Amino acid sequence: MVKITDHIWFIEAPNKARFPYCHCLLIDDEMRVLMDTSCGDEKLRELIKSPIDVIVNTHFHEDHILGNYRFPDAEVWIHTLDAPGARTLTGFKEYYGFSEFNGDAIGQAFIESIDLHASPVHREFADREVLDFGRTKLQVIHTPGHTPGHCAFYEGENGLLFVGDIDLSSFGPWYAHRCSDIDEFIKSIHRCAEIDPRIVVSSHKGIITDNIQGRLKAYEEVIYRKEEEIIEALKVPSTAEELAAQQIIYGKKHTLDEFMMWFEKMSVLQHLQRLVKNKRAAVADGRYYLI
Repeated sequence: MVKITDHIWFIEAPNKARFPYCHCLLIDDEMRVLMDTSCGDEKLRELIKSPIDVIVNTHFHEDHILGNYRFPDAEVWIHTLDAPGARTLTGFKEYYGFSEFNGDAIGQAFIESIDLHASPVHREFADREVLDFGRTKLQVIHTPGHTPGHCAFYEGENGLLFVGDIDLSSFGPWYAHRCSDIDEFIKSIHRCAEIDPRIVVSSHKGIITDNIQGRLKAYEEVIYRKEEEIIEALKVPSTAEELAAQQIIYGKKHTLDEFMMWFEKMSVLQHLQRLVKNKRAAVADGRYYLI
């Protein structure tokens, strides 16, 4: 673990925090708090040796709640809008929208492949609440878009912002399910920039202290770059499935399995719905075209 403040420790996930892992934080204060739980079996075995009072989840995604069940005595806290996706596997599947593109079987196989467990939720928090763990106090920053209830957490004394899956990766924002919203994601990126933190902790890129504003801007720009590629492809009217076959989101250098192709389709669909909403495209008989 890496000490960030007097009471906050960074827990590095294996495999550079690639799926199904994420970097986590441990708050060792008057309460022992684990922020997200997908830091890998080795780290979890060490953490279990001392009681954890509270788990705070940034959002309901599997690569953030995967280890919740390993701490049966801990309370689980999550934003109200993401609680249904964590509480039951049915809620999880509904939030993802696996009924789209005949994905029900894919959704079930996805859950089984990672051994996902539903998580109890003991407390639901909301935007601007202050979570008081003793000397460490975190302000909830509701940052929807990735999921409806995705949150960042700000520790003002040290200017530390745990951004969760506003992760500043070169891939850019991830919005590959029914409950995502690209416009909300953009607003959330702006909100993080307005806070102007001195330290950012990303769930998948780790501790960041340099060029934070530039990184946030570059992260947002990925959305527009992908959208322009979709607009170019729509010079030929196409279905979402036909556009997904071009692998605009994940890139043609990757061979996509059935899970990743479903996420490709859902990401493309998010862009298409945004283009329709902004009156840049229309749809007829399942085919999208520019207007």
